[in-house]
Amino acid sequence: MTTTKRLLPAALLAVLAPAAWAEKPLALDRIYISAGAYQADSNADARIDGGNGVVGSDVNFEDDFGLTKDRVVGRLRFGFLVGDSQGIEVDGYRFHRSARKTLDRSIVYDGSTFEVDADVRGKLDMDFASVAWRWWLPVGDRDVWGLGLGGGYYRVAGNVTGQGSLNGSVQLLDLHESASAWAPLIELGWRHALGDSARIYADVAGVRKNNGSLTGHIYNLSLGLEFFPWRNLGVGFEYGAQRIRVEADKRSFDGVLNVRLSGPSAFVKLRY
Repeated sequence: MTTTKRLLPAALLAVLAPAAWAEKPLALDRIYISAGAYQADSNADARIDGGNGVVGSDVNFEDDFGLTKDRVVGRLRFGFLVGDSQGIEVDGYRFHRSARKTLDRSIVYDGSTFEVDADVRGKLDMDFASVAWRWWLPVGDRDVWGLGLGGGYYRVAGNVTGQGSLNGSVQLLDLHESASAWAPLIELGWRHALGDSARIYADVAGVRKNNGSLTGHIYNLSLGLEFFPWRNLGVGFEYGAQRIRVEADKRSFDGVLNVRLSGPSAFVKLRY
């Protein structure tokens, strides 16, 4: 009888545990990780002013430096639930490009002038990551609406090398500037389960930083579809659009960067 009394609570817990886990909304996963590719169509404009008060030229990295407008980059996302209606999600990707081109116009960059017919190489690197705590509100059996609060990280680096004019003399120049920051993040999300093996979703997120030597904002919109031919393994397709604006106010330079990214993503998702 003593052994039976000891085993009874354990057996009862084993029976009730699956039922407790089954209480989560159908549109959410307990634990998941997604890995795939993002084909980003970009349009990046920048202006780097020199520390001596020289106003720089507005430069388009795609048109002026010959960077391709689209590029496939890796993307990683993972998250997990804490309880049945809260959880954490982390998302991130890197966007790096470079190209060489002969200029067809003069460009003032960081106080240096690159003359017409100068052979220049432009490089643009961008890293993005976000982490957010999400609260989910079930609406019916198949829908959930969510609010997320957290932080977003962004790093932007620009580099221009080539032959330029500095203080009236022609020189080989290598100019580069970078900026990075964490900023508050807010997200709104919606999930709809089409059944046990498919769902659709939409997310809107915003990152904004209003103080310090680096200010700016990032807005993100994504629409997606997930399909699970197997219980724990599936595929997903998503279309996303980002709008990024970064303003730098430093002792060495002032600058503005505007980036517009948009395009589809495809990924493999493992869930539990």
